[in-house]
This record gives sequence, structure tokens and C-alpha cells, in this order.
Amino acid sequence: MKLLALDTSTTYLSLALSQGEDMLIFHQCVEQKHAERTLPEVSKLLAAAGCSLSELDGIVFGQGPGAFTGLRIACGIAQGLAYSADLPVIAIPTLDNLAYQAGEGQVLVCFDARMQQVYSAHYRTGADWERLSPIRVASPEDVQLLDGTTLLAGDGFDNYPQLLADARARLPHAGPVRPHASAYIKLAESGRYPATHPRDAELLYVRNKVALTSVEQQQARQR
Repeated sequence: MKLLALDTSTTYLSLALSQGEDMLIFHQCVEQKHAERTLPEVSKLLAAAGCSLSELDGIVFGQGPGAFTGLRIACGIAQGLAYSADLPVIAIPTLDNLAYQAGEGQVLVCFDARMQQVYSAHYRTGADWERLSPIRVASPEDVQLLDGTTLLAGDGFDNYPQLLADARARLPHAGPVRPHASAYIKLAESGRYPATHPRDAELLYVRNKVALTSVEQQQARQR
């Protein structure tokens, strides 16, 4: 399969273009410049691969959760590219990406949701891949650890020292702290995620609230 994957859910712009066993990658911190950097970098990858958009089999994007504006940028660009070349889109959750990067085992992924919260989900990775719990948003103190967990992944563990401190002392942190486009390619190739018409592309926000009120900000600082 020839696939283009993109993620703009963090301060990084992550792109990957697959051609069989080969993959071209752009993965770089762009701060808040996703909107202006994504299409030029996509064009560079296509040029380096010597292929056109219409030669691809689909567009893969990180559907969230993550930064609200970033998610909308990725979805909008994926839809636009797919419409222009009559391609399907494949939407994949960001936490699934982090779990895949963590390696084989039973993984707890915690992804910083800002506002003193994390997105979290448990996974069994490897040949019997399965998401063992829904993707949730909660304060670090409210995250639960399932029995049998063998790996921790995501930047939530780096940014919130109080997050499962006991478990962190005995379980390895697998390392991935942000989604990587190459992992989206591998997940899409697994066939677990449906390819849809671009008009049906959906985002996964998990949390509907974008910002804290001033009172909530003060309460968070007092914790």
C-alpha cells in the first residue's frame, strides 16, 4: 500500500509517506505553524518519492485526542487532499499510536490533556492487539492501573509526577511521548481501522471543554 499519514495533535508536525517497505518521514517541532508547514512538507515528501497524490491508496490522520486546533488542521488537510485525489481517509486515535510505539505487552498510555488532566487508555499490544479500556480524560490522581500492566507510555508520566507514582517506580516507561506518523502507517496497514469517504472523517475530542475558567485555574494552582 502507498499511504500518506499526518499528525498535528502536538507541537510536532509528523508526516510519513509509505511505498511498500520504504518510508519517507518528516517529524519536527513546528510549534503553532502546522497550518503553514503541512502542505509544503507533504509536497516535498511526494517529490522525494517521485509519486503524485493520485497514486496513493489513502490518507491516514491522527483523529485525537490532542490539541483541538491541531486536530482540526489534520482532519481538514486530510479531507482536502483526499477529495482532490479521490482517495479514502483512515482516522486513527492518537493513543493507539502511542500504544503501538510502546512495543509488545499490556500498556497504559497517558497523554497530556493540559488543564491538569490526561487522556488515558489501556492496551494489549502485539499479535492480539486490543484496546482494553475506553479512551478517557481525568485528573492524574484519578487514573487507574489495570492488573497485568507491563509498560507505561506517553508524556503524561513526564509532565505529572503525581501520576501513578508507585507504578512508575516498578514499571518501565516505554519511551514514546508523542504520536509518530510512521506508526499510523503500520496501524493502517493492519486493517483494524476502516477507510472512509473524506466527508465521513471524524475527530475524537474526548473532552468538549477547551479552556479553564479563572476560578478553575486558581483551584488547579492550589492543588
